[in-house]
Amino acid sequence: MRLARFVAVFALVVAALAVPQPAQAAVFKHPGVLVSRAQLDFVRANLGNEPWKSAWSALQASPYASLSYTPKPRAVVNCGPVSNPDHGCSDERKDAMAAYTLALRWYLSKDARYAEKAIQIMDAWSAVITGHTGDNAPLQTGWAGANFSRAAELIKHTYSGWTQAGRFAGKLRTVYLPILIAGRPNNNGNWELIMTDAAIGIAVHLDDRVSFDKAISTWRGRLPAYIYLTTDGSLPKAPPKSDYNTKAEIIDYWHGQTTFVDGLTQETCRDFGHTGWGLAAISHVAETARLQGVDLYATAKHRLRFAMDFHARLELGGTVPSWLCGGKVELGLGAPLEVAYNALHHRLGYDDIPYATRWIEENRPAGVSHFLGWETLTHAQNPHYAGVGASATPDFDADGVGDLFSTATGRLTIWNGEGDNKFGPATTVGGGWTAYSRPIAGDFDGDGISDLMAVRKDTNKLHIWNGEGANEFTGFVELGSGWQPYADTLMSLGDINEDGRTDIGAVHAETGKLTIWNGKGANQFGPGITVGGGWTAYTRPIGGDFDGDGISDLMAVRKDTNKLHIWNGEGANDFTGAIEIGPSWGPYAATLMSLGDVNKDGRTDIGAVHAETGVLTVWNGRGGNKFGSGTAISSGWAAYFGAPVG
Repeated sequence: MRLARFVAVFALVVAALAVPQPAQAAVFKHPGVLVSRAQLDFVRANLGNEPWKSAWSALQASPYASLSYTPKPRAVVNCGPVSNPDHGCSDERKDAMAAYTLALRWYLSKDARYAEKAIQIMDAWSAVITGHTGDNAPLQTGWAGANFSRAAELIKHTYSGWTQAGRFAGKLRTVYLPILIAGRPNNNGNWELIMTDAAIGIAVHLDDRVSFDKAISTWRGRLPAYIYLTTDGSLPKAPPKSDYNTKAEIIDYWHGQTTFVDGLTQETCRDFGHTGWGLAAISHVAETARLQGVDLYATAKHRLRFAMDFHARLELGGTVPSWLCGGKVELGLGAPLEVAYNALHHRLGYDDIPYATRWIEENRPAGVSHFLGWETLTHAQNPHYAGVGASATPDFDADGVGDLFSTATGRLTIWNGEGDNKFGPATTVGGGWTAYSRPIAGDFDGDGISDLMAVRKDTNKLHIWNGEGANEFTGFVELGSGWQPYADTLMSLGDINEDGRTDIGAVHAETGKLTIWNGKGANQFGPGITVGGGWTAYTRPIGGDFDGDGISDLMAVRKDTNKLHIWNGEGANDFTGAIEIGPSWGPYAATLMSLGDVNKDGRTDIGAVHAETGVLTVWNGRGGNKFGSGTAISSGWAAYFGAPVG
């Protein structure tokens, strides 16, 4: 498929996702609640390496993982404020945690005794539980429901012989889900976020599309009402359906805080412990949605990274400014950030969160707390592709079955797909990789076998390996040095010059220039063609035939001027001088959209979000890379989301 045609299709999808809509997860993938089989297979392959080794040892030593664990079920769990009175509250939380811990131990050890023990706990509860009462009932249902859904999902879809699985699912549907799905808009935000975490897990386990979509909708509304960004305006957003309608009410809801900065949360001035729970629940929902093909990290990533680093800095001894919470905060963040950190740093390549990095590394391995369990083990450095369907699954051994690959350990590792989500022994290809390199797979030599390209972190050289089948690769071809090993830096561009061979592109870290190499076949590439400068390593240029001449053009935003540039493709990877469209655009991936022919005049149109005004604008293509006056669609957008905020 030609690049222009591919980009047009891709851009239509991006444009569609930029409008709030029901989550598209027609078929649920199992197991798919917080962890997938592929993710856990990766963990199993690394139990002898750090940080998984220490985390695995901690789990095995935990009383929650013991075969002598005794559940304490009851029909009605009554939980007062702060779980006082505690009539079954602690017991239910602990039993749910034990069920999930034992389910993990079963899968990672393949010792069936642990699966049977997890089943014993869940069967004991499904035999008697009828309801939750008391002031804390909604939160309690979230705490327990989150871990029960994870345990049930893992056991049901990796272990045979759970005869009462239907009974347990029935209790999740009738006892837990109705409370969770109703939400809690007037409570502190961690309540509704934790409840949504449990709701989406139960929805996936039950194959309940309606509840899944409802959970996604609740999450989208609560996210900007929990983590503030300056693009929201002078005040944080109010939770949908809440009673907070005035400035005074919102300030009171944010615990008296009147100065708002990027990353501040609704509970920052309450305490960091509850704040950590809110951040964890946000990432849990996004992770489960990711496993089901719905990308919520695109919406949450900047709120999460600002919030993580903001709070971690203070936990590490940073000075509390006088305008923040009256100059005093209650610390105690704990270790709730592994899932979000893995997604942002190791998958998406954000390395501008140094305090979060230090805090997480100093607090490993993460243990258990209420609805948080063993997240260093399950999510530390877990690969981007684990459990994620790609548009073109690499088949490195040419056996017709997709393979899995990752750089999470610093070595490029490939697992041979054997069908039915099973993978053979790992093959390693060199070292010196970053965990967020995201190698690009493609058939660069046209022999029908997937090849690889990625950037080494030690040399910053772009390497390409020729796939020989059976997961074997010939020696690499190097293309210069000075490249950035970040996600979205490398691009398999398709056949730009229409000579029947795949071309590639990348943004150079030192010069900031976009370079395109013309594929010559057999992993050989012609001299690099540079297209301008001033690019960031995380800019994803957008290609498309903007002038209707049948040749792909390029557009992107310069980091130094924040101006939108469009280059007219002349064929043979040549481009004319850039056309500039205004300043103040954000140079982030997903900011720019090649919209296809929106007005059906035979020419490609484009859209973008303005960084200062937050206005989504569409320009009508006139041909020759000329565009009519921009049409403002709506305001209130964030320039680094490519999707609405709030």
